[in-house]
Amino acid sequence: MRLKDLTGFDNITIQCHDNPDPDAVASAFGLYRYFDKEGKQVRIIYSGNFKITKVNLLLMIKELDIPITYYPADGGKLDGLLVTVDCRYGEGNVSRLSADEVAVIDHHNGKSDLPLSEVHPELGGCSTLIWRMLLAEGYDIEADRALCTALYYGLMTDTGSFAEVYHPFDRDMRDTLVHNESQIRLFSNSNISLEEMKITGEALANYTSIGDRGCGLLRADECDPNILGIISDTALQVDEFKVVIAFGHVSGGYKLSVRSCIREVMADEFARSITEGVGSGGGHSFKAGGFISGNALDAAHPDMSINDYLYKAVEDYFASFELIYSNSYHPDMSGYSVYAKMPMTVGFCDPEEFFDPGQAIMVRTIEGDVDLVVDGSFYIMVGILGEVYPIKKEKFRASYELTDEEFCPESDYIPRVYSKVDGKVHELEGHIKSCRSSGISHIRAKELDRNVKLFTEWDEEKYMRGSAGDYIACREDDAKDFYIIRRDIFFRTYSAVNE
Repeated sequence: MRLKDLTGFDNITIQCHDNPDPDAVASAFGLYRYFDKEGKQVRIIYSGNFKITKVNLLLMIKELDIPITYYPADGGKLDGLLVTVDCRYGEGNVSRLSADEVAVIDHHNGKSDLPLSEVHPELGGCSTLIWRMLLAEGYDIEADRALCTALYYGLMTDTGSFAEVYHPFDRDMRDTLVHNESQIRLFSNSNISLEEMKITGEALANYTSIGDRGCGLLRADECDPNILGIISDTALQVDEFKVVIAFGHVSGGYKLSVRSCIREVMADEFARSITEGVGSGGGHSFKAGGFISGNALDAAHPDMSINDYLYKAVEDYFASFELIYSNSYHPDMSGYSVYAKMPMTVGFCDPEEFFDPGQAIMVRTIEGDVDLVVDGSFYIMVGILGEVYPIKKEKFRASYELTDEEFCPESDYIPRVYSKVDGKVHELEGHIKSCRSSGISHIRAKELDRNVKLFTEWDEEKYMRGSAGDYIACREDDAKDFYIIRRDIFFRTYSAVNE
């Protein structure tokens, strides 16, 4: 999607997520400048339980003259187009407002099913995405010093003062924006008030350490939810904490700020898990947030305080899965049975058809995302339900035969591969060829009796998730190539072999 695709609407409302941060406000400001220049009736709003009080954000809005206003969640239907920025429409961190049409511009993990969407989770800040979209339309960003300063500060705050800037586009924007350095210093050194400093200090001093989980639980007095992010970021620097939850009371319930610095816990998944049934959560792999409804908590756990609930939720989360590292996993194979792939037409494609050698890519699979580097050694397989997974070429040649049969996966989902260099999304449709299992190679597999997080030999940084009832499998000719097969897929694609 391009910004010019949205100019058919005369009335455009840009919505930041509730409790907006500088990245959301800067991104909205960039959109505002563009649509205003195009002669549209445009405004920036945010909603939620309370208004902005964070000092640095108020300074940013005032100094850069950003026209953002508060809009109550029950304020009525919006005319024209609603663009949610730095968030996805319908997610738990943004009030759901009604509008004639909705578009999404975001950089968080996940996808949007809306036709008008531009989502790039590989970028460190939504500000970078807006910068790129403005450049694509020929907007003269360098002539707009206030916008340059806003975008620079937005990326800076979302990446820990640029400590988490990895993508070339993030670095390019950081290094090329002609910003107002004195304003940046002013914003950066006005993060909290004296009262908020006291709240932060008391929360850090009165932490709860959850057993041997490496998890810190910190409760803050009522404050701007952005302060919870400062508390969780600070607590994560303590060597005993690998995962942190900072939380505090807000109107209607409790706001959570979740951090993780270990690969075994993705913060967004963790936030969704501990809020399941009583709220919502999501965000990045290492930085996320959530909300727990007070009414939902009372209804589901009438005898539990928020502290007791979170403590138990964390314990239950860590007890709910087993960690498996393929490269060092040596299970008792007597519990595994031998299976052969049933004769059926499946698909495959060579990523070298649309990626340069050495390019880093992300393959989106049902069980999780897999990071790979295109090196000519593997194909990308597409199964009957649209499941996607990599396979080494020598294993492919030993297991499959080419066929002229048409391959039609039983899924509306079009498999995609993401470039980690330029952020482009490549749909595999049009590149997929057909093949059939030769029946020569076999796998060993067993049913999972509990949830697992599996680090494959393909990707040692991200795990595949398997639930009880799914299957863990490895090829007979490669005892390190473990992977997860979803239960419904397993019984449709494999049959037992009598040994």
